[in-house]
Amino acid sequence: MKSYYLLLLTVVLSGYWASLDGQTAPGQGDILITEIMANPSVVSDANGEWIEIRNMTDHDLLLNGLVLKDAGSNHHVLTAAGNLVLPANGYWVLAKNSDILTNGGVEVNYTCQNFTLSNTSDQVILTTADETLIDQVSYDSGWPVVSGASMELHPDHQTFSKNDQSKYWFQAQTIYGAGDKGSPGKPNPASSGSDGWEQEISMQVFPNPSNGKFFLEVKLPNPQPGEIRLINLLGQDFLYKKFSAEHQIKETIEPDFLTPGIWFIKVISGNTAKAVRIITGR
Repeated sequence: MKSYYLLLLTVVLSGYWASLDGQTAPGQGDILITEIMANPSVVSDANGEWIEIRNMTDHDLLLNGLVLKDAGSNHHVLTAAGNLVLPANGYWVLAKNSDILTNGGVEVNYTCQNFTLSNTSDQVILTTADETLIDQVSYDSGWPVVSGASMELHPDHQTFSKNDQSKYWFQAQTIYGAGDKGSPGKPNPASSGSDGWEQEISMQVFPNPSNGKFFLEVKLPNPQPGEIRLINLLGQDFLYKKFSAEHQIKETIEPDFLTPGIWFIKVISGNTAKAVRIITGR
């Protein structure tokens, strides 16, 4: 009898400490893929791609050993010296580049350099080590994959059965970091699907790289007053010019403070914005 109670106590305590240490392994639907940045604009794809996942449970989940893959050659096992714990109801950003100065301004929880996202069609699959499916999203040309904005899963439809349907995904509208749109590591806004994909600002900068003189051409979906701003890699934001409500802007950019290196030209019009990376060698 004494041995029985000792065994029972050991089992109970082991479960208790596992819970405290965030040792609960996820099951199907416990983690959802809620946002995908496949085609950043202000930085290259190699630097700025990322995936957001969300813990849908009210307890911490252990991510060590989970597999992030696609239907092709991409295959990454989540590993670390310590425990990788996704907090209850929390969000994590998995990205190729964790340097906030070069990845477009994204705060990254885990780096997976060998995982690449296509700009046209791809799969994001999360499984356990024994291939048990946790979540999967397969997107193609019918999804809102656009340059400079992530795809966000609408907060009212974040379930295992719905997040693989394109009708519940929308082009992000919120600006983050250096000027791309998305909400990495944060709840997706309920307004993410309120604007059509046609509301994208059309923006061209040439020549790029340049000796310090750039020509900017912008077409705006709605004629609203706005600003042209310049941002350096440290996130310092400089107002270059304000403009009145108009559909098209043609501007020569040649400011005295534009030192050699990488900058971003950002155009803001009403609630819409777009940024483009520029390189000056002057």
